[in-house]
Amino acid sequence: MKKKIIIADDHPLFLYGVKQMIEESGKYEIAGKFTSGENVFEFIESNKPDCAILDVRMPGCSGLEIVEKISDNGLPTKVVLLTMYKNLNYFYKAVSLGAKGYILKDTAAQELLAALEEIFNGGVYISKELRSQFENRKIDSYKQKMTMLAINSLTPAERNILKLIAEWKSTKEIAEELFISERTVSNHRNHISEKLNLKGANRLVRFAIENKELF
Repeated sequence: MKKKIIIADDHPLFLYGVKQMIEESGKYEIAGKFTSGENVFEFIESNKPDCAILDVRMPGCSGLEIVEKISDNGLPTKVVLLTMYKNLNYFYKAVSLGAKGYILKDTAAQELLAALEEIFNGGVYISKELRSQFENRKIDSYKQKMTMLAINSLTPAERNILKLIAEWKSTKEIAEELFISERTVSNHRNHISEKLNLKGANRLVRFAIENKELF
């Protein structure tokens, strides 16, 4: 049975192009398409498509707001976010809310089908250009030493949770994988942030993704 996908984007030509590309692959079924974020979550809640491809910013309700609602309500729909913005802060926000794919619009034609295949195989996907931004960041030896000392202060349980955060796992997904409560995961996240001196929204997600080779 083909996976069911919905698309929401306020640019009609881009929406049409994405729809055509997905249909021509022969692997997926378009279950709905929307030119704004209005009513998208209600459709997802009622129909539970396998995947929602959403514009990060659009009228009615943004893609970020929709993915947050999906996560808060424990719905199974996987989300791929499309964006024109190369600012990594949007990416870290998307990951923290539970998105499984994050693709730049100007490379969507080359990457979207690969992203869908990856997330349906249980993985995550980020546009290559954005991936290179944080993979190419270099830190000096002193900062790396301080980072390692901070990481070494974590308990085994905290290090395990940090690894799962680096894999784009949400609090709910971590709780299910480790058979613990979401509250326990949240407490661990708070303790990790304190030990690593990470303050501000999405800082823990950013640290985990950028430094995953260290733990």
